[in-house]
Amino acid sequence: MDSKRPGFYLACVFFIVWLGILYAGADHPPPPGFLLLILLDFFAAWLVYRRAPTYLNWLETLKKNRLLRVLLDGVMAGFVFAGMVMILNPNGEPGSGPPAWHQMGAWWAVLGVVGACNALLIYFCCFAVLRFREFS
Repeated sequence: MDSKRPGFYLACVFFIVWLGILYAGADHPPPPGFLLLILLDFFAAWLVYRRAPTYLNWLETLKKNRLLRVLLDGVMAGFVFAGMVMILNPNGEPGSGPPAWHQMGAWWAVLGVVGACNALLIYFCCFAVLRFREFS
């Protein structure tokens, strides 16, 4: 099996699941800014597509400290997305004014944790792909 194929499937599922989560949390109908979230979701799915083969390789070669590396990947990805959203929308939610420093700190922390959880989930999906390959 091509090493990019599992990454493609994982990226598609990732995109659809996160699109559902984002839509569930949005106003209905979603505001025009929701398009930006769809683009960020697509970018995140592209990162999953690019990173999944690396995780598969780390699992196959039993790379040292791979779980820690996956966690750091996720935290860094979360920080990148936190920064992207803050750059693209520096005033925060309409009508509430710019966010205070503690709100920005919470934003960065939450997205770092969400990124780490996503990376771990993708890593364990890659683990499941390898196990499936062994049994087929």
